[in-house]
Amino acid sequence: MFESLLREYRQHRIARFGVWVLAYGITLWIVNRVSGGVSGFLWFIFWISFIPVAGYYLLRLLGFVRRHLLWHLRRRLILTYFFVGVVPIGLLLLLILIAAFVLNGQLASFLVVTRLQNRVGELSQLGLLTSQHAQHSRSVSRQAALDDIQNFVASELEDRSTAYPALQVTVRIGPDTRDFRLDGQPSAKPVALPAWLKDKDHFAGIVLDDNQVALRSVEQGSTSLGRLSVIFSETFTPELLDQVGEGIGPVETLSPEEAGPAEAASARRKQAAGGEVPASIFSAPKANTRMQTVRSRSLQVPPAAGFFDLTVYHADSLQPYNWNTAAERRESELGVLYVTSRIVALNRQVLSSLGIFSGLSWTAFEVIGVIFLVIELVALVISWRLTRSITTTVDKLNVATERVKTGDFSYRINLPARDQLTALGEAFDGMTASVERLLKESLEKTRMEGELEIAREVQNRLFPQSAPEVAGLSLHGLCKPARTVSGDYYDFLRVGDGNVALVVGDISGKGISAALLMATLQSALHAQFYDGHPGSEAPGGSPARTADVVTRLNRQIYASTPREKYVTLFYGVYDSANRTLTYTNAGHLPPVLFRRNRILRLEGGGTVVGLFPSALYEQAEVQIEPGDLLLAFTDGMTEPENNYGEEFGEGRLLEVARRALGAPPEVLMDEIYRSVSDWTGSPELQDDMTLVVAQA
Repeated sequence: MFESLLREYRQHRIARFGVWVLAYGITLWIVNRVSGGVSGFLWFIFWISFIPVAGYYLLRLLGFVRRHLLWHLRRRLILTYFFVGVVPIGLLLLLILIAAFVLNGQLASFLVVTRLQNRVGELSQLGLLTSQHAQHSRSVSRQAALDDIQNFVASELEDRSTAYPALQVTVRIGPDTRDFRLDGQPSAKPVALPAWLKDKDHFAGIVLDDNQVALRSVEQGSTSLGRLSVIFSETFTPELLDQVGEGIGPVETLSPEEAGPAEAASARRKQAAGGEVPASIFSAPKANTRMQTVRSRSLQVPPAAGFFDLTVYHADSLQPYNWNTAAERRESELGVLYVTSRIVALNRQVLSSLGIFSGLSWTAFEVIGVIFLVIELVALVISWRLTRSITTTVDKLNVATERVKTGDFSYRINLPARDQLTALGEAFDGMTASVERLLKESLEKTRMEGELEIAREVQNRLFPQSAPEVAGLSLHGLCKPARTVSGDYYDFLRVGDGNVALVVGDISGKGISAALLMATLQSALHAQFYDGHPGSEAPGGSPARTADVVTRLNRQIYASTPREKYVTLFYGVYDSANRTLTYTNAGHLPPVLFRRNRILRLEGGGTVVGLFPSALYEQAEVQIEPGDLLLAFTDGMTEPENNYGEEFGEGRLLEVARRALGAPPEVLMDEIYRSVSDWTGSPELQDDMTLVVAQA
């Protein structure tokens, strides 16, 4: 770690600059701690120097993450899957939760406000009934009429008195006023009728009066006893908020104080007497106005029905009428309703109010939601399995590639081919197995080629390294193997004073087996003269008959080789003293003797060597004259084919030799080999090619 940091410091100028900036910042911090203050300009210099360095290393960090942490396909796929599959779902769920929070909060306040409006409607309906009763009353005095109205209201609300615990009723007939409450408690004071309602027969709504928010309805009309005004007013109390928030949750209202108590009271008295009051006395509250708060007494937030049963909050404006000054709502007036509830409790309230079919619809919605959730979970599992199968295969391929790079071709992925990617792993295993097999074959081939090269060198030692010098005869021989080793054989042997044996043979087959049989033939032939075998001739004696030599070779080859193996052999002995060639041709292509304008074929002998154990061989003799040319060859010189499948043939061979009769033996042989190669049109030989030339 320290070495890496030191290397970073040495190799990057910005790293050295960053170290100095960091040291400068630490120094400023120490000075600030010790002295208690450092100039802001010095800190400004630090930050304008630190930010570029931090940005540079942040980019370096991102590059490191991309090159190293995200190099593995599994991590990339997981990250991609996270951003493509998980993040959108998470954002969607978050959006749903936010929407549920906002909408259900609005629903909570809507339900409470709806209940308040329904209650206002009830008060208005009750006021209308009371007004109609008063107008049809036959009371002869105002007090009697007021008593009758009070009794009527009490009888109408006899069974519902607990539903209106703070209901205040104010009735005016002419100048007489009756103010009472259903619970028997004395009211603080009668509700004063504002000037803007003097000429209106009906009013119902939420009002802000005397620093309190209240539900209020007004019904006015004419009677025989005077002008009738019936005012039902229900101030916001904890009990009222308990009723409107039942089944939903705690409810709280906030309202401002309008004016100082003394000033407001004086203004109301003046207003009640019919005098003019400045509107500023009852104007909208200032920013530092104290707020009146009313809370539910016994309601609590419903218990959570589950993990996602969120607590929702919402505040809504009541927009109350200013009872003293305004005939219409003013947006600047403050009257705030604050509701706390839970999602499940709200949904139960809605469903209970909508009926059984809505419940069935909600149940169906929940079932569909569960089905969708199950589908999403199945999709997540399938995606996870697909991602795992992809990354597992790629990881195994990566490990296998690294093993192969080290030369370990025996490593196998061993993945069943379930899809195209795992089939690639199976193909990789097949490829490494093939490469491993090819490597073994290559090593085996290299070993065999090495052994064949050794065999070729050994075989080359079996051929004559140089032609013997014989009076009156020039010898030359060459063997070109079609493969590494050859099944053809030629040799020159001294078999006495002034005598030399000429041998040309062709072993059946090609390759190693033919080369081994050639070595067997060579050793058997040499043993005829050099290993003390009975019948061998001393170097200074007369050579053995060629027929006898071939006969013994036939028995030896037959005894030491498979039955299907045989040798075509020409064996001749040249006597330099009398210039004669004694020979035995054992099934070999007859050598050709060119003599002036004639061609003599040396055919006398017998069948091939090694095929029949008791075969009989004959020998023949021919006189060698000055200028004669003896040409002995194997079938590899006559049977090569051109592109049309036509053989070179003995005729073309003899024609080439006739044209080059006056040339040295080496030139003659080169010309013949060149002609055969031109005929085939390929540098590769179709068969072993052996040629022996003896020129007198």
